[in-house]
Amino acid sequence: MESRRKAGMGHRQSLEQKRSRKQESNVTVINAQELTQHKEGGRIAACSLAAHSETVRSEVNRLAALAGINIVTGRSGTAPSAVLNLREVDGSMPQVEASFHPAYAPYFASGCIRLSLREEAEDVLELMLAAGSTQRGTIVGVIGSRGGIGVSTLASWLAREMARERETCLLDLDPLSAGIDLLLGLEGTPGLRWSDLAEDSGALVPGRLNAALPSLGALRVLSADPRGGAPRGGGLGVDAIAALSQANEVTVLDIPRSGIDAGTREREWLEWCDVVVLIVGGGLREIQQARRAISLLPGETPLVIVGSGVSGGEAAALAEALDVPQVMPLRRLRTLDQDLSHGVRVGDRTRCATARDVSRIGVICREAV
Repeated sequence: MESRRKAGMGHRQSLEQKRSRKQESNVTVINAQELTQHKEGGRIAACSLAAHSETVRSEVNRLAALAGINIVTGRSGTAPSAVLNLREVDGSMPQVEASFHPAYAPYFASGCIRLSLREEAEDVLELMLAAGSTQRGTIVGVIGSRGGIGVSTLASWLAREMARERETCLLDLDPLSAGIDLLLGLEGTPGLRWSDLAEDSGALVPGRLNAALPSLGALRVLSADPRGGAPRGGGLGVDAIAALSQANEVTVLDIPRSGIDAGTREREWLEWCDVVVLIVGGGLREIQQARRAISLLPGETPLVIVGSGVSGGEAAALAEALDVPQVMPLRRLRTLDQDLSHGVRVGDRTRCATARDVSRIGVICREAV
């Protein structure tokens, strides 16, 4: 059993290496370049199964759904190579032989393990979680140079925009949040909130957690509620980011302003991001705050700067004042408060100026990664 558990162990690394690999507890993330270099013409799959029995295929697919990964399948000997390769073993009991791709030898145990799908299903799931942790969707962090600048509104709207084309999750990481689900009309929708996770000391299984969250179309939401918000920094927040970014193509993080400052526990959330959206204001004091935020954000992470309440011309002037190539305009939706009080959710309006601005910000985020 010890050799199996080594499959999920990562290794320590410096901050400079985090764009290649992110490691927290037993999570190792390998970047897209490393993933593709082992398979010509495309990204290597997380898991493959070579099987002729419907019983084996059904059980393996069930476990894969819990792990939040997709499986490529084929008959015995025909399944393409993946990070984790499973092969049906003939016999009266459903069994598989599991092995990791040799290219991943520095990260996972080598050799083959034979496992019973009935008696050792948890071990198969553990191996799948390890394989799935090498592949994550894009993580977009939204943060403000000051409080009250509209981070939750933009994060919610941007998540809805992303969810039009991709499976997306929105994480409300502000410990003082009243609940980002209020902006999306999901406050009465059954599903897990942060307080439910805090009460559960078990591991966060990606597919299981994702399926238990309130949803709006292809968007899943992990929100605060009257019982409380995300724990302050690190720990459970990191576990949730790791799990949900494995189960979704895009994960949008609503990050509190304290994440800007190095040394804070919330900074760890920011360092998971593939692209950071920084919302700034256009006033004199706000420009000073924006300059400070820009100087403190991780320099190796692509940065999209958004001007809150500014038009195109004002955004160009703001970019010059900040000495940055571009500031994206985000015009205010003046009817937002009225919309929310009448049950119109953030992102429901698709033809207004704000919606067009959010759509452009989404395009820039995708291009930046």
